[in-house]
Amino acid sequence: MSKKKSSIKSTEKLLSKITKELEKQNFKSEEELQKYLEEHFMGKEPDFNDDFVSANSDKAQDLVWDAWELEYSEDRVELALQALKLDENCADAYNLLAEDKAKNNLERLNYYLKATRAGKESIGEDFEALKGEFWGFHQTRPYMRAMDGLAHTYLHMNQIKKAIDVWQKMINLNPNDNQGVRYHLIIALLETKRYKDVERLINKYEDDASAAFLYSKAFLFFHQKSKKPMATKVLIKAMQFNPYVPLYLFGLREMPEEFPEYIGFGDESEAIEYADSSVRLWGGDKKAAAWLADIHKKNADDLDRLIIEKEKKRESR
Repeated sequence: MSKKKSSIKSTEKLLSKITKELEKQNFKSEEELQKYLEEHFMGKEPDFNDDFVSANSDKAQDLVWDAWELEYSEDRVELALQALKLDENCADAYNLLAEDKAKNNLERLNYYLKATRAGKESIGEDFEALKGEFWGFHQTRPYMRAMDGLAHTYLHMNQIKKAIDVWQKMINLNPNDNQGVRYHLIIALLETKRYKDVERLINKYEDDASAAFLYSKAFLFFHQKSKKPMATKVLIKAMQFNPYVPLYLFGLREMPEEFPEYIGFGDESEAIEYADSSVRLWGGDKKAAAWLADIHKKNADDLDRLIIEKEKKRESR
């Protein structure tokens, strides 16, 4: 019997309900919309009409929202199964079963495949029209969650090329990449030595200053003859941005039992997430790992001071 803490999806649940409630109104101007929002939602607990949930698809999705907030997996699974009885195309119900009912990767894969098919069927003819902004619409998010789960399952089954294909499709559907799949994609591309694709991804998100991109860029330069002279400079920049990463990659700090729910750029939570995702990349490349260890050792004093400063700032908040 596994436990689960309250999900951040509760915010999405609320926004979805507000969106559907607004769709029922016939506003003639922005002023009418603003007035309605102020009267019904500003500074108060939203009170939705009893007849809000009418379609079986809405009822099914509501059951899954409720399930994600339950503490025990058995209870969550029960509600997910109820949701599928109401709507066989409830993709999030399959997503939940993949998380909580699947006993192995093969079962998990089967649930996520069902979720992607159900999600696409549920979106229907809008699928093509919504390409490019897929996370911007609530009806597409269950499908995108299913795709991400599918990619991670492929990764755990050592089918890395299939994982890459799925993540690349997600990027095409939603270039803004609200889910952050590019951070897993870039590592997978490096593992398979698809360096040209790595360069394209870095250029596509040229303003991304995350640890995943900075350390990945350093790894890339280390393996490119023309850019290797710049690799150490890029690695030091990555370490200065997030000095915690080498500590977790080399086991100098233990991974937590529960991973952080929120990730902050430059802080320890980001390092935990990146180290967990990239340990196979660095661990599978002895030369790159030795280089990382050497540069870390040479800059250890400065990086230790930086960590102390970061932790003082965190404590003072």
